Amino acid sequence: MASPRLPLFACCVFLASASAAWAQRPPTPAPAPAPGRFSAVAPPRYVPAPVSPAARAALRLHQEGCQAEAFDDATCDKAVRQLEAVVREDPRQLDAQLALADAVWNQAFRQPEGSPERTRLRQRALELYQQLVDLGVPDARPYYGLSVLTRDPDTRIQLLRRTLALAPKHPEAHKDLAGLLLTQGQVDEAVREYRTHLSVRPYEGREVALEDIQFADRLAAAGRVREAAQVYDAVWDATGNEPRSERCQIFKAVDLDPYERIGARFARQLGELRAACAGSPRLEGAVELERQGRDAAALQELERQIQENPVPVEPYLALQRLHLKQGRVDEAAAVMARYFRQEKDPEERCRHFRTLSPRTTRALEPGLMNELDRACRARRP
Repeated sequence: MASPRLPLFACCVFLASASAAWAQRPPTPAPAPAPGRFSAVAPPRYVPAPVSPAARAALRLHQEGCQAEAFDDATCDKAVRQLEAVVREDPRQLDAQLALADAVWNQAFRQPEGSPERTRLRQRALELYQQLVDLGVPDARPYYGLSVLTRDPDTRIQLLRRTLALAPKHPEAHKDLAGLLLTQGQVDEAVREYRTHLSVRPYEGREVALEDIQFADRLAAAGRVREAAQVYDAVWDATGNEPRSERCQIFKAVDLDPYERIGARFARQLGELRAACAGSPRLEGAVELERQGRDAAALQELERQIQENPVPVEPYLALQRLHLKQGRVDEAAAVMARYFRQEKDPEERCRHFRTLSPRTTRALEPGLMNELDRACRARRP
């Protein structure tokens, strides 16, 4: 029996929405075979019908009540009943079939762990996907959906290959296939699949970057440090517009030593960033001192922090705020002038110049203010 990869009942919500773009439409109809296990040999084709008004209404209910973020039992029950009626009336309503499988899978996670009803609903969802696969549906979604819910790695690989035959730019299928191939020791093909994944997937924040880093670490553990470095290079490039503090969090656990030995590009650049990632241990103490009303002591603690590590921006911002709080605008401007003069990264300089307090901006030295204004106007926010 399959088990979901995603937490709780979010799994198939993702499948139904994120993979909708991969749908394909065949040229001619053909009779469907009897259900059976997945085969690499394509059975006769299944022709989806245009979405009917009844299907559209049921899909709207499914969207309203069967999604993980706002699941409603009564609404989802109604959606399931309407989707079942649509499918009985016309089994070629593919979107309704997929939504029904998704809804039933999500319903399963509303049942107690280990209960017969939970097991029954999960099995039914699997059967709904399997029926579409057995029909040879010329649409990537059921193959990918079943691959996510299937435990056997060889079957998953077959399903993912079929997904990619129908949707060559399906990023999640490339990623999942790469992971399975790496587990089976097919490292060269795994590397090729992951490179394709990196080339077609959009960057969507820290979670995506950490998945890439996890795969890179697996490559390094398999002795493929150069290939792992290429993945790290791609992550470095993808995070180029992130604030430096975010990059510090993404790359904080990376052991640079094996990558520095081979001259990896990201390792050299990350090495330059590490001073900013060292943190500001005195900052928390300064915040506590301010909370106690000891602003002068907080100012001293922040100055010590800057002397120990002048790179991170957070102590400068805290100092600016304390000076402004006490009406010392010129001192606040002097603090930020110190930051801007030592900061070498143009993106970081502009990021903090754009968000500077207006009072501080007006009090900056005119030469520095004009320099920053010109440089940052030329850079896209």
